[in-house]
Amino acid sequence: MFFFSQFSQLSEDILTASTIIHERRNSLAPINRLPLDVLCLIPTHLASPSDRLQVTFVCRHWRRTFLQYAVLWSKLYLTGVTDQLHMKTLLERAKGSPLDITADYYMTPIPDDVTLVSPFARQIRSLDLKHTFSANIQGLSTAISGPLPLLHTLKIGSRGHLDAFDPPVVPTLPLFEGAANLKNFVLNIDDRPSLRQFTFPNLTTLDFSTSTEEFSISQLLHFLEASPALRQIWMEITTGLFHKDVPSERVVVLSDVNTFCLQITNHGPSCEIETHISCPFAKHVELARTLEWAENRVPEDAYPTSISWNTIARQYTKGTVDRVVLDMMDKGYSSDCSVTFRSPDGTVLKLCCTRCTSGEEFDMGVNWETRQPVVLSQALRTIRDHPLLASVKHLCIKGGCLSIDELELATEGVGRLFESMGPLENLTLNGSDLRPYLDAFFDNPRFPEAIQPTSFPPIKELVVVYPMMLFHEEATYEAAIVELARSQDARGMPLESVKFYTEAPLLLIDELAAFVGTVEYHDHSPINCTDFCV
Repeated sequence: MFFFSQFSQLSEDILTASTIIHERRNSLAPINRLPLDVLCLIPTHLASPSDRLQVTFVCRHWRRTFLQYAVLWSKLYLTGVTDQLHMKTLLERAKGSPLDITADYYMTPIPDDVTLVSPFARQIRSLDLKHTFSANIQGLSTAISGPLPLLHTLKIGSRGHLDAFDPPVVPTLPLFEGAANLKNFVLNIDDRPSLRQFTFPNLTTLDFSTSTEEFSISQLLHFLEASPALRQIWMEITTGLFHKDVPSERVVVLSDVNTFCLQITNHGPSCEIETHISCPFAKHVELARTLEWAENRVPEDAYPTSISWNTIARQYTKGTVDRVVLDMMDKGYSSDCSVTFRSPDGTVLKLCCTRCTSGEEFDMGVNWETRQPVVLSQALRTIRDHPLLASVKHLCIKGGCLSIDELELATEGVGRLFESMGPLENLTLNGSDLRPYLDAFFDNPRFPEAIQPTSFPPIKELVVVYPMMLFHEEATYEAAIVELARSQDARGMPLESVKFYTEAPLLLIDELAAFVGTVEYHDHSPINCTDFCV
């Protein structure tokens, strides 16, 4: 018995000595000679919680180091089937560190694991609710009620209500009211809750998107008005009906906003929410509208031509505007057109319109070519009516293949535009139908009163990128380009440079050389076709 006891003690001593030797040898390994703050960065690059857990079993040194690094365990992922013991272990290891919580309750009501987090509500730094039903949002808000001093970011992806046959749950007001210091709010909802349920006075960033049958303008304006510290706003609203429940003169002014992007898709009467929101010092503004009309026409107020859109163009471009880009694109079932104003100080205003073709129209052969002259004319009018047009130095027009029978409207719009412009540093026609621009220089102009050679301002550089033209009329276009150069030279304001990014014949280049300072031909597209104008 004595011998066995002595042998056991000896074995333990040998094991202890061996462990000490191994630990000593392990500590001399280059990887373990890293400072602890550097070593702790290794598991932070592992996205999976299980991977972060596995690195604790590499060696005792790593395990001791990582278990003491509370930040490593501060990211929690709740799914409704999360192991309760595992969750308790992570919360214990996180200690007092700020918590980043992701909850994904796709097809389950609010589970019990939220109750484990409730005592740590004051430590929550970010909360991301994925695929969350309205009832769960209410439950989560109640579970972590009280002060949320560290909550900086809140993301909610709502899927309406849990049972499609039950009436939706209307949350009590307000939700997450303890988040007085919230800075970033992302809300993507199909239905309730609306913005009425949230009040965050110190919010700086809003990313809001919704797809709903009805939308109230007043609730949006009320939320914005209660968030005076906002600096960045992205909103995407898809609805069949806008409740115009505010007077036309009501405007919410957000003086701190530097980025404002609003996209509206509505399948009913149009409503210009942007007229009720003013961001006077914004540097980047994008306003987009997607509409669908059952009849084969383009309403006069469909694109930025109504008084309100032109007013907005003036509001956000009060300084000098030196660059304008008009971009048109046909996507089959939809037609896009945008006008971008850019100022020397970096201020950008982009007005966009997408016209969706109904299935019936598509079957009837109603295509972009039959609508584009009207849209082009409206877009040109928005540019032409801008009070700072004379200061524009760079004009880029992209896209535009026009119907042969409907060129007059486009040609007239081009003529009036050029008559309103001052000297241009650059005019770029990128993938554009050249007929509205060259009609005055054809041997037999189709619309001689719509545009005259004298309509063109002085142009230093003309850039033509893959023009849209009928192949059998190619020689006619080439002759018209030469006549344009000849006319500008005769008026004492010759083109200094002409650049072709197309298959321009050498004969055309030789003829232009007599009237143009330099002529360049490239058989490939420029790396960025907007370099010339943007």
